[in-house]
Amino acid sequence: MEKFAMDLTDLLVFSKVAEFGGVSRAAEQLHRVPSNVTARIQKLERELGQELFVRDKNRLYISPAGEQLREYAKQILALAQEAVDQLNQPYPRGKLRLGTMEAVAATRLADVLMAYHRQYPEVTLEVHTDPTGVLIEQVIRGDLDLALVADPVADERLRQQPVFQESLVIVSENPHPDISTPLDLGPSPTLLGFSSRCAYRTRLTHWLGESRMAARVVEINSYHAMLNCVTAGMGVGIVPEILLQSVPFAAGLKKHALPARWRDTTTCLIWRKDAEKPSMDAFKTLIAEFANLGADVVDI
Repeated sequence: MEKFAMDLTDLLVFSKVAEFGGVSRAAEQLHRVPSNVTARIQKLERELGQELFVRDKNRLYISPAGEQLREYAKQILALAQEAVDQLNQPYPRGKLRLGTMEAVAATRLADVLMAYHRQYPEVTLEVHTDPTGVLIEQVIRGDLDLALVADPVADERLRQQPVFQESLVIVSENPHPDISTPLDLGPSPTLLGFSSRCAYRTRLTHWLGESRMAARVVEINSYHAMLNCVTAGMGVGIVPEILLQSVPFAAGLKKHALPARWRDTTTCLIWRKDAEKPSMDAFKTLIAEFANLGADVVDI
């Protein structure tokens, strides 16, 4: 049998004829002329290669094949209606895919996520961590609905909501001399940080570049591991100052202030302009309650 795309209208007409046992009463319910209902049934029978009704004088009796289709038709029509209801439902539900930098996940998100889950239990929240550059690409591609990133670059496809203001600090092992300029790192410093897509690492390398210094970079994909390496004297890193409040071995670390140009950074919630839904709007509203910045939404 040749494949065909099943028409939901045909299934609806078939279901009504089966329910009322005749074309005329089904036509009244569907606000159609009887000839249109008959044509729909005949079309469906041709496509399926099965008689769906047994015709006896002026009455139709559903056939064994029709009984089998009737059960499927109920399920298909119910699922189609559910899809329409979901798409037109203003209340948050369904899946929400959130991306975030690891530092934000470790310091800012716990209370936000708990509150969101409590208020919107019908939303399935998925959380992914990646560096800023990767997260921006995932939002643009549609792989993520929302993402918390640092200092997003201009892109006409995106909108942003500034949420957290952070202060970045350089961290070294405790015995390290004070660091005020890149020269204080010595002639051949080692930087510990995330991938080159990390906005914080980019700031650190640009700060070094002001003094025309090059550094060896060791990539580590976990702040916990990175800070352990810093305490061991393997190099220096850059982190939001708030992150150090939750580190159990903070006594082995020494923090160094950066100039304001490199120190102050803004974490923004970003999303595509053309891909908004109730669960996203609810998250934007909720995170503004936890933010230390205003809740203004702007184009990037």
